[in-house]
Amino acid sequence: MQVEVAEYCGFCYGVKRAVHLAKKAADERVVGGTLGPLIHNPQLIEELASKGIDCYESLDEFHPGETVIFRSHGVGPEVYEEAEARGLTILDATCPNVRFAQKKAADVAAAGYFPIIVGEKNHPEVKSILKWAGKNAIVVEYVEDISSIPQKERYGVVIQTTFELQKFEKILAAMREQRPGEYRVERTICTATSQRQKAALELAQRVDAMIVIGGRNSANTRHLYDLVKDKCSKAYHIETAAELRTGMFENCHKIGITAGASTPDRLIKEAIILMENEKTFEELLNEQEEVEVYAGKVVTGEVISKDKDGVYVSFGYRHDGFIPYNEWAPNATEADVEIGVEVEAKIVASSTKTDVVRMSKIKAEAEAAWKTVAPLAEGEKRAATVKVNRIIKNKAKGVVGLGVTVEGVEGFIPASHVELKRVEDFAPYVGQELEAEIIEVDLDKKRIVCSRRDLLKAEREAKHQAYLEAKEARKAAAIAARAEKEEKAYASVNEGDVVTGKVVKIADFGLFVEVGEGLVGLVHNTELSWDRNAKAADVAAEGDEVQVLVKKIDKEAKRVALSIKATQEDPWVAEASQLQIGDQLDVEVLRFLPFGAIVKISDKLEGLVHISEIARERIEKPADALEIGQIVKAEIIKMDLDSKKIGMSISKIARDAARAARNAERNEYKGYMGKANSLKNEGLAAQLEGLN
Repeated sequence: MQVEVAEYCGFCYGVKRAVHLAKKAADERVVGGTLGPLIHNPQLIEELASKGIDCYESLDEFHPGETVIFRSHGVGPEVYEEAEARGLTILDATCPNVRFAQKKAADVAAAGYFPIIVGEKNHPEVKSILKWAGKNAIVVEYVEDISSIPQKERYGVVIQTTFELQKFEKILAAMREQRPGEYRVERTICTATSQRQKAALELAQRVDAMIVIGGRNSANTRHLYDLVKDKCSKAYHIETAAELRTGMFENCHKIGITAGASTPDRLIKEAIILMENEKTFEELLNEQEEVEVYAGKVVTGEVISKDKDGVYVSFGYRHDGFIPYNEWAPNATEADVEIGVEVEAKIVASSTKTDVVRMSKIKAEAEAAWKTVAPLAEGEKRAATVKVNRIIKNKAKGVVGLGVTVEGVEGFIPASHVELKRVEDFAPYVGQELEAEIIEVDLDKKRIVCSRRDLLKAEREAKHQAYLEAKEARKAAAIAARAEKEEKAYASVNEGDVVTGKVVKIADFGLFVEVGEGLVGLVHNTELSWDRNAKAADVAAEGDEVQVLVKKIDKEAKRVALSIKATQEDPWVAEASQLQIGDQLDVEVLRFLPFGAIVKISDKLEGLVHISEIARERIEKPADALEIGQIVKAEIIKMDLDSKKIGMSISKIARDAARAARNAERNEYKGYMGKANSLKNEGLAAQLEGLN
């Protein structure tokens, strides 16, 4: 079987640069990690992690002073600003071609063109270019996406560096047709990408089967596979040579190999060596399965001996395996292990320079446990009970979180997710079982992250809600008790009752008086006294007892109207009662009305002299006969105590005087009138003699 490798494949110079920077940082023991996967190759990411360069998803996971490595796909300008604000050291591994595309995106936006990024919407490189293009930019991945482009006069087009050229040309032609205008096209597809695509296509047309090696999350590797599968009926996308099977190459004589720009050379070499071996492909694969030893492989063996340091296991290899007690089980000792038992263990060091292969039973169990861990969709979470095993520290950061057992595997709770407030001492948590939530599961990285924040927030909110409900219940009970108390108080008084009450408050508009237990009524200013000028503060002080009349009770409005005035005799009525019709009084003319004159009887009493009662003769107005301030004598001719009205007459006195004079004159004449003539029989002379 002949194997041919594409002229251009494997690491491009941008990836080589990024990997070199990261490995150099690892060699120099730099404290920090990459922001997202450095490149899209799981094997290389694991290799970097084993050297101390972990992959973090957020700047929140870094501490001031640490180094953040920006991956080859690049980041937006705001990430640079945030990293600097957090006091992080930036190691920029952005691919120069990606950086060039970012600059072109910023240039077209600054020049007034509407920015269009042609590429995969969810690809990290495209997301970074989009950030440099400004807030108005848009991503087009398919021809169907063109309908979302707004109508503009000028368009600036930038391309994802690893995008398929033929696909781009098709999209560009459709854009020009559907959105006519001035176009500025920045052809930022990487030369290395186009070289690999061209070389892969040429090779695929002259081989019987085509192998594409690279991470399944690598866009350029997927593009290579999509291209060659149209040219070669037997095309396979693998990550490592371990995925190769003889059935893939049945009746094949010539095999082609290519690899994505993020595929390490060693993975390509492993595939070539495996397929060019003199032994038959099937024999080689079978032998490799039986004897291959590498870090991370899980094997089954038998315990053949033990000593004070650990356990020795036979697993069909030329060297035995060795499991230290601390890798057998937590706190395990020699007494916990039996000779002859079968055990699954994970190879942790594959070097054959020593007489034994170092293994871990704990890690194998964790490996098996990971197979039972369910994936977690983005944005979802699930409840779990975790046991805290250890405190995880970082030299620069100090405590970064807790290592916990969750769903049979080791998980991690970030320090900021243990409690809602900052924790100073994590020691008391070790050995405890805690209720938490799984917020992230990465089965490929065997990473599971837990948090207690939302649970604690929910617990706090539940307590607060319970407090509010209890408060409302107490309030309702108090209202009910007050209502019952008020009902009893209302039942204790009736409208028209005169009761003794206690002044509880003085206001500008009156007095508040408690007339029953908890029942307070208002004595309005108008009901304080018969003196209209009286003020509440002048009538009583807080705490004084006063006699009040219950004028009105309105239970619905919860109002009780009271009166102090009603319990006292009206001074006007008291004084007016001393008068009676026919009394003649000297009064003072106070003011005129169109229909009469108001006169002063006393300091408290006034009367009305109707215009018809002012003079005996007819007058047009009171001023025709009276003057203000004039003292006149008037007689009471009407009295209405309920309406507080006294009617008086000046002319009646004059009329009565005239009538009296006439009567006196008439009485005088009466002596001479009506008597019989006594001079019947006497002569005239005699009668005349009797006259004086």
